[in-house]
Amino acid sequence: MGDSLNILCPTYWYPEHATDIHATYVHDINRHLVSLGHRVTVITPGNGNMAPRETFDGVEVVRFKIELPDDLTYGKVAQSKVGPLAKINRLAAMAKYLRLQYESALTEARSFPVDIVHGHWAIPTGPAIVRAAMKLNVPSVITLHGGDVYVNKQQGYNFPTKWYVRPVLKWTLNKASALTAISDDCREHALNAGALDEKISIIMNGADLRRFSCDSQDSHDLDYGERMVFACRQLFPRKGIRFLIQAAARLADKYPDLRVVIAGDGFEKPDLIALAEELGIGQRVEFLGWVANTELPRYFRAARFSVIPSLEEGFGIPAAEAMGCEIPVIASDAGGLPEVVADGQTGYVVPKGDVDALASAMDTLLSDDALCEQMGKAGRQRALDRFDWLITAEKMQSLYRQLLA
Repeated sequence: MGDSLNILCPTYWYPEHATDIHATYVHDINRHLVSLGHRVTVITPGNGNMAPRETFDGVEVVRFKIELPDDLTYGKVAQSKVGPLAKINRLAAMAKYLRLQYESALTEARSFPVDIVHGHWAIPTGPAIVRAAMKLNVPSVITLHGGDVYVNKQQGYNFPTKWYVRPVLKWTLNKASALTAISDDCREHALNAGALDEKISIIMNGADLRRFSCDSQDSHDLDYGERMVFACRQLFPRKGIRFLIQAAARLADKYPDLRVVIAGDGFEKPDLIALAEELGIGQRVEFLGWVANTELPRYFRAARFSVIPSLEEGFGIPAAEAMGCEIPVIASDAGGLPEVVADGQTGYVVPKGDVDALASAMDTLLSDDALCEQMGKAGRQRALDRFDWLITAEKMQSLYRQLLA
């Protein structure tokens, strides 16, 4: 086994181009594996308008052609509720996807000696990952990102319990050579879904801490004042942005210069705009829409602190990114967020859905400049110690070596 490994990466979701904003964390892992000297070839679906083959950041991306329903595109699966006919269409689309993913992976594998198959999401891609690895007689690794194993019926996450998903998911979790979970909370959900404890390694997500840093001055042109609060979230109920707006409304009279800036989009956006107007802070809340990952650091740097008020969250990459930019983070206690934010040291962890607790934590940071600075510096150090993408890639590399030894 040489120093450089050939890694085949089947994945349902992947950035469509180098500056795309969706599923960037999968590409971040891959490009850092490339920086360690490995070859990574991604196999992912694409439509007729996308290049069938390209390379960005050293990662080879091969796309097989398939037209997928809009409700199965990135970020929409957990958001949308569909009827019986649409469910049948979803199953048919996923069956076709799995067949094409498996066939495309094997076709690409003919062009170079694959050492390991490392794909993402146990559902939907997992079965194709495992079968391709078996056919190639190499180990398989599946990174669990949360939505593939999480069960939270109240927030619309009961997907792994479906009768047509549960046996396939359990087979996939047990047949994979190894599994990685992005947090201990994600690991617990995987165990509940039928995974074996000895197969799971916790390898957390990270942030690009060279880009998400406090060094640049590019935030000076963002004229939001000294009390701007920033949130980077998809706009649907599970992300809890309504609680941030409600908490900000309670503090509006005390802090006339308070501003809330939100990057992201989703079907809940009209309701959130209406809520801000109803609470009398419509002029203080700005919705940016999707913001390119390359532009996000300047917004974090311009903020006093960032808020992640989710009701469910596998890890919370924006928390690590905010900490990298040396600002405090107020996060809910949902999912893996308490594993990222150190309560009382790098920010505050508050009970999910508790507007009173969120408003109190915001009030504390809005009124104390020295505390914000102290927590920001502690957050930057914590991010450097734990959440650099290079650390993630090195842990993945170690796992590969163990499987291949």
